[in-house]
This record gives sequence, C-alpha cells and structure tokens, in this order.
Amino acid sequence: MHKKVIDKTVTSDKALQSDVLQLYKTYDPPPKDFDIRTASDKLLARYNIPRRPDPEREPKLARLWRRAFAHPPNFVKAELSIDPVMSKRNPLRRLGPGFGPTGWGGVVVDAAAVGPPATFVTADWVVPRIVSLPLETANLGFWVGLDGFGNGQVLQAGITATANALDWPNIYCWAWTEWYTDQYKDPAVQINNFSVSIGDTISVIVCAQQPDLGYVMMLNVSTGQATRVGIPARPGITSQGASAEWIVECPSSSEFPAFWPVTFNECAAGGNGVLFDLTPNGFPVNITGDGGDQLTQTFIASPDSAVVDWNGHWS
Repeated sequence: MHKKVIDKTVTSDKALQSDVLQLYKTYDPPPKDFDIRTASDKLLARYNIPRRPDPEREPKLARLWRRAFAHPPNFVKAELSIDPVMSKRNPLRRLGPGFGPTGWGGVVVDAAAVGPPATFVTADWVVPRIVSLPLETANLGFWVGLDGFGNGQVLQAGITATANALDWPNIYCWAWTEWYTDQYKDPAVQINNFSVSIGDTISVIVCAQQPDLGYVMMLNVSTGQATRVGIPARPGITSQGASAEWIVECPSSSEFPAFWPVTFNECAAGGNGVLFDLTPNGFPVNITGDGGDQLTQTFIASPDSAVVDWNGHWS
C-alpha cells in the first residue's frame, strides 16, 4: 500500500526549501513498442536504461540483467517530492549511542580496502512486514547505497515502511532516494508514483559510473513497474565509491519496530570490471539501542545474499 508521506511539522525546515528537486533528472518512458530484451545498446543508452553486460566478460552481471528484465517492465516517469521522514535523519552511519537506535543493520563492503572504487551496487528483496504495534509511529527503511561508511556522503535508494498506532494494522510504503553530503545536507526525495506494498519484491540499482552523476533504477518485480532517476552532483562533489551497502535503517526520530526478517538477494557491487562479493569482502553491521543492546542480527548467507533479522524485544 502506498501513499504520499506528508509531515506538516517539518515543512518550514530549511532543508525542505532546498532546490534539490530542480537538480534531479527524471526520464520519459520508452515508446510502447520498445522491448528491453532485444533493444540495442544504443537504444538502451538513449532511454537511460542500464547497459546489457557482456555475458562472456561479465557473466554474473549478465545473468542479473536478464533476470531483472525477463518480463519487460512498465516504465513510469518519476514524480518527485521532498521526503519528510527520511530527511529527518543524518543518513551516514552513526557509531555512538544517542537518542534512539543507532547504526545500520546489514552488510558493508569496504571497497577501498579490497579493490577499485565501487561504481554500482544492486540487490532485490521482499519488503517485510512490521509486526509490532507502535506506541506512536514507526518507520523502517531498506536500501542499497555507495559511500556513507566512514566518509561524509552517501548515494542511496530504497523503500520505507511506516506504521501508526492510530491506523494499525495498515502499513504504508514508499520509494525514495538521495545523495546526501556533509557539505550540502540535501534532503531525501520521495518517488510518489512508484507503487509498493508489503510483500512486493523490489530490485534496486544505484550507480555512479560518472563520478559526478548518480543514477537510480527501481523495479517492482511484483507489479512490473519501473522508474529511473538521475542525481547530478553538487559543485565540488564526486562519488568516492569507498564502500557499498545493503542496509536496514530506522530513522532516529522513529520508534524502532519489530519486523519479519529481510533477505537481500542477488547482491552485487563493483567497479572497473571488479566485483565485490559479500564473502569474503563484506562484514555485517547491526543496529544498537540506547543501552548498547543489539537490535538486529545480520547473517551473510552466501556470496550474494544476506539476512537482517530483528533481535530486540517483541511486543
């Protein structure tokens, strides 16, 4: 279930007055007779669709591409607005205890330690259900991203689920993306017309093939809908690709709810022809509470899959 998220309490925040929406690029859908499975590389580039990997030189990426587009998606031109929920938090990984849950739950690959800078990251996952009745409002984000682990920026995209005590057991979901930097502190951006519900399988790719241009493609495998967004870098900003992540995050302004396990499948990241598998390159990270209790439990299940499970109290 999807609805546009509105929070009147933050509409006066300076971040929400940013010109970030004018910065973003949205793309018209291809013509109706366009078949992504047979389109030439030139046509794919014209319609801002990820290139078709070479099956001999890039067998894993070629398999992922064929799997993602086995059924031609219904592309929609993204309609954007500032995301008041995800914009409330600092999206960089917080290491110390503070107000509310801190950190990320998931897997990080330290690309700077194992190879060239990461220029893309991808995965798919089933959006899990929030299963604990919140006292007020609970939000939970699921995303993939580049950077943000030990540096001052992160390029990311994902899904947030929200539950409210007054509307329980309804759970609403939406898609969002951002290129946050310590220098500019741009807010997250919601994709209003990308429909998503609990139980949908979502596939996301985040790229910075050009260091000054971010690119996001989101595919709802369950509905067949897809969209793309371009994020040109602010002046003086370039993607560093120092890390790649597959993450569950609770915004610090939110109650942290119990949730069914989420599995990030078909995880891949890399750059300059090098792929980083979750094993041996990745390491698990977990969300902690105010008292230092570990609230999530992350398992690297295979070189291309990871599970993030709730480890706190059930209510």
